[in-house]
Amino acid sequence: MTVRSALAVAACLALAVSGTSLAASKTVVGKNLVPNPSFEQSQNDTLVDKGVPVPPVGWTFEGAPLVFDYKGDGGHIGRHRVAVSGSLAPGREICDASTGTYMCTPNPAASVTNQVNEGAMPYYSIRPFWISAAPLPVVAGHSYRFGMFSLRPSLDPNAGVDGEGPVSKVRWVDASGATVTTTDGPQALKTPKRELGYRYSQLDVIAPAGAVGAKLLLGHSDYTVTSAQVAFDDISFAEVTKR
Repeated sequence: MTVRSALAVAACLALAVSGTSLAASKTVVGKNLVPNPSFEQSQNDTLVDKGVPVPPVGWTFEGAPLVFDYKGDGGHIGRHRVAVSGSLAPGREICDASTGTYMCTPNPAASVTNQVNEGAMPYYSIRPFWISAAPLPVVAGHSYRFGMFSLRPSLDPNAGVDGEGPVSKVRWVDASGATVTTTDGPQALKTPKRELGYRYSQLDVIAPAGAVGAKLLLGHSDYTVTSAQVAFDDISFAEVTKR
């Protein structure tokens, strides 16, 4: 065997071993850490069915909405879902659909209000979000897969603004409960194409240094009109490892 042939054989063997190693590696998703992920555990079904905004078990809310909804119908799989309709915290645009035509103009105060909203986010969101009541246990440096089913429940195909829609965030906290940082989770922003039904979105996030817990926030990227409702169901948050 020539030197050139020997090198070629060695290269093929190296590729074969590498391929075998890659084939053997797989992603393992652990147990879902979210309490009451489908919102089926209600504190009081009678009140919920009457439209009273009683939070589901394991969840609460922050911010200034027009309406926080916890509905006993229209869920992705089960009966229940959570939703938020509008916001008293101004958005990037001012929209009006009262004339039957959906018209939006830039909000001249958006830069100021957005700065206030973002500044408050580590402590208490002014824009409305459903939020997990207790931090989910995490390990700094580990990866977690955050998944959600979301819906823009409107019969008007023009409702909402392109580039806006259902979003999520992770508020990472330390052992004292103080915020380490807040990062973006999965999102399902509106496109010109009309979408019907629930849409699944996921994003892998890494717990930052100092974090021992994660609070999940579910809301809207930027409320621009009172009818821009978003709804959520079947939330998941689980550690992701490679084996």
